[in-house]
Amino acid sequence: MKRGEPPKVSFAVEARQNKRKFITRVRGLESYHINPEVFASDVSKRFACSSSIEKDAAGREALKKGHVECVFQGNLADELTALLLGDERLCSHGGCKNSNYALPKGIFNIDLKKGVPKGR
Repeated sequence: MKRGEPPKVSFAVEARQNKRKFITRVRGLESYHINPEVFASDVSKRFACSSSIEKDAAGREALKKGHVECVFQGNLADELTALLLGDERLCSHGGCKNSNYALPKGIFNIDLKKGVPKGR
């Protein structure tokens, strides 16, 4: 890790269809030595959702060189935050238990796009 402010892990939740279905995009995992392919597979098994890896960000903010973006089906911002912190008390979903990730607090940037409700 370098001096200064730690790199951010950003979540972007977007409405996909009729404001009833959502997708969650995750960026910045590589800064904490988390393999995005393994992470996407782990999350899809824990939360029973579809996942994919995007190497190019067409129509969105450009990715850093060598970085990719994980895309998950559903609004998983709270669940992914609890999973990456390793704190199962933050989420009632059972998939957050036994997490082997332990990122520091305060590095998450959650962006709810247009049409996504703030609370569930």
